[in-house]
Amino acid sequence: MAENHGFREWANGHANGRNGSAKTKHRVDSVIMTEIVFPPMLRAHRVRLAVITTGAGLCLGLLAPFGSYLNSGLIWRLLYWCASIWFGFLLFGGTWLAWRRQARSLKRVRWPLLAVMLIIASLVQAMITRISALMIWPELHQHAPGWTVWYLQSGLIAAVGFICVIILKQRSTTHDKSANSGPVLVERPARTVPLGKDIIALQMEDHYVRIHTRTGSRLAHMTLTEAIETVGPVEGLRTHRSWWVARAAVDHIEGTPRSMRLHLEGNIVAPVARGAVALLREAGWLDATGNK
Repeated sequence: MAENHGFREWANGHANGRNGSAKTKHRVDSVIMTEIVFPPMLRAHRVRLAVITTGAGLCLGLLAPFGSYLNSGLIWRLLYWCASIWFGFLLFGGTWLAWRRQARSLKRVRWPLLAVMLIIASLVQAMITRISALMIWPELHQHAPGWTVWYLQSGLIAAVGFICVIILKQRSTTHDKSANSGPVLVERPARTVPLGKDIIALQMEDHYVRIHTRTGSRLAHMTLTEAIETVGPVEGLRTHRSWWVARAAVDHIEGTPRSMRLHLEGNIVAPVARGAVALLREAGWLDATGNK
């Protein structure tokens, strides 16, 4: 009973295994809040979105729709369309995120609210792009389409882009769910679903956790703390705000306390926060691998 209680305390304190204690739990909490470095700014799906967004801007700059081929200067046209697409991506993406935060509490009026928010965002998009175009090409004052036509053109591009992003996200989610075999965590709460002894590491990716096992990896919609609680009696540590690592999966440790990395089975590399180095040393991980 005491050992099980210690395990639960360790899991809730962002680590688990035989090394749990009130002192270590307090230290882990302090590390997570103050010492652990921020996760990488670019995740794989964000890189894909950035590439697609920039590519869409370049394609529109080359195709020059809505009469923009009449505007002089290919470089300026490419820059204009790339900037317009990026601005629209950030504008409508922010609108979508703001709506999602309030959607559950709004219930019946959430869909009308989304429509209103998108209409307003389209107005902002049309206004900014029109002003920018007139500043780049002053001759547009003579033959530019009216505000209504400009708004409809902006809305059309925004709608197509919005639909493409949703389709890509759904396909990506479907692919992640079917790409690999192994332990699966699908719905909350998942605390009753043990991951087993094949677990290598847990990696946080936004609202999901990537579960690395000896048979592959899979995404689960849960928090990292919830995933740690499903590990079971497997010794491990939370080495970073976005990583938990099973001790048995560590092949070797590389780097200095300022920049340390854990090389795991399956060619997986997990970062170690500066504040977590002391935890590894205290748990005996560094001594066991020859590091000091």
